[in-house]
Amino acid sequence: MTLINKVAKHKLRVAEKKLLSLKTHAEASKLLKTLLPQIQRATLKNIFPKNTGARKVSKYTRYVNTLKGK
Repeated sequence: MTLINKVAKHKLRVAEKKLLSLKTHAEASKLLKTLLPQIQRATLKNIFPKNTGARKVSKYTRYVNTLKGK
């Protein structure tokens, strides 16, 4: 794994953990809007597989939508 890919994965991991720690819909949706393009860009650059990217997008979107009801 190249250093560039490693840095990109690390940034995504940090943002994902931050998203999952948020408890309000407004904050989470704001962060999600910045996180989704990062995931899609990483998928496009083959940092991780296409299905993994789709799974992450789905997972985090569902998480933010569950916060809406609370």
